[in-house]
Amino acid sequence: MANGFVSFDSKNGLLHVAGQTFKLTETREGDRYDSVDQASGLMTAGTELVLFRDLANKNTQDTSFKTARRVPQGEEFVISRIGAVLAQTHGGTMVSDDDIIKLAYAGVLEIKVNTRIVWDAPIVFSPAGYGVTGMTNRTDTGVVTNGVASYAASPNLLVPQVVTGNDDIDGRIHFPNNSWLGGGAVLPTLDGRCKMMAILHGIIKQGLGR
Repeated sequence: MANGFVSFDSKNGLLHVAGQTFKLTETREGDRYDSVDQASGLMTAGTELVLFRDLANKNTQDTSFKTARRVPQGEEFVISRIGAVLAQTHGGTMVSDDDIIKLAYAGVLEIKVNTRIVWDAPIVFSPAGYGVTGMTNRTDTGVVTNGVASYAASPNLLVPQVVTGNDDIDGRIHFPNNSWLGGGAVLPTLDGRCKMMAILHGIIKQGLGR
């Protein structure tokens, strides 16, 4: 069985991923992710929020990294999809749809493996396929996500990226100057604080003892 990215050899219990061969019992599908926090108010051109670096006090809701910029030693991670989620809540506070839409169009997600850029695109081009969707009758709010909350909404990378515990994963969400726009356009003013997540999805070969 195959999907263009992964093929299975069920007879021998093998999984073939991006030129790598793993035992089915050693692998799982999953995500590596990290979050950054943007303050409310008028944003400054050139604002840069660094991913995968500042892990202190974060929990599983915020990051899957235990070591800055690196997956666990002994792990092999084949990245098949990259995307961003703009959180619809900030702690117990609902984030306005206005803020989510502003961030989606103003921000850029960049991901590197070592010095190689593997993703560099506006957030609105970077759906992760996750989020809460539906309808609501709550006052002054909706249910807006970055793209559609569907696996199919986040296409596979043309070239999967293989990462080990010896590779550096660097990422940032930044907000370039948009002064070229007419009408005196400036960067957004946010009503409240917003959490943004970068999500790397793929096949994970577990390290020994994990």
